[in-house]
Amino acid sequence: MLPEFLSRTAKTKEEALSYITGLEDVKVLAGGTDLIVRMRKGEAYKHLVDVMEVPEMKGISCDEEGFKIGATTTHNRLSNSQFIKMNARSLSLACGLIGSPQIRNMGTIGGNLINASPAADTIPPLLVHDAVLTLESKGGERKEELEDFIIAPYKTSMKSDELLTFIHIKRKRFKDYREGYKRVTKRAALAISRLSVAWAIHEYEGLFHDVRLAIGSCTPMPFRPRIVEEFLKGNKKEEQIIIESVKMILEEIKRITGDRPSFIYKIPVLKDLLENILRG
Repeated sequence: MLPEFLSRTAKTKEEALSYITGLEDVKVLAGGTDLIVRMRKGEAYKHLVDVMEVPEMKGISCDEEGFKIGATTTHNRLSNSQFIKMNARSLSLACGLIGSPQIRNMGTIGGNLINASPAADTIPPLLVHDAVLTLESKGGERKEELEDFIIAPYKTSMKSDELLTFIHIKRKRFKDYREGYKRVTKRAALAISRLSVAWAIHEYEGLFHDVRLAIGSCTPMPFRPRIVEEFLKGNKKEEQIIIESVKMILEEIKRITGDRPSFIYKIPVLKDLLENILRG
């Protein structure tokens, strides 16, 4: 059973911000697929502000620097968008794997980011694309890289009077890149990721020209192994290079987290997955 609360439905972004700053003990509702579950487990708030009817926070639009995604855009819309399939394929694939059709129709990309689960499917693809978030309050707006936004498992840098409104991706397209997303779960569907990898790789004349990798569900926060990305840049696409780079990633994961019991399973699976991704 849910705890008692009062609900407000915002029709505009300004109205949402007024509720957030004017009400006591308030939480934003954007789909609710994570929030309602937590509330059923005992998490309580006096007020919920539903922002799903704020029109400017929905959909995908282009600008001079790239494109932006409204924070209340659903996973279903992103997974089916031809534009996202062409310009951020890993994100399209990840959104198509989240939960059930019902969850994908209700759950939003903004809610997934704010929940900040180590197993969140949208985070690794957005890290690969160097996503930047817009956070707005009555005092103005600020932009923050996704990599800095998530500061701990289930914790972000967002302030209590802020609203996540947009996710920006600067580059319109990874032209001539191999881009994708894979995850490992306990079952084929309706499952949380046990580990996940997003990637965008550009090769030229047998060399790694640019390699972007993001790994989820293995560390407290999904991360980019940037030392390995730099190691691969300009290096030959040879078996020994691939093996060495994967070894470096696995060592970095163990350095971050220590030796965890789940690594008996995860590390060998991740090793094979990364090697196959780099081999192409």
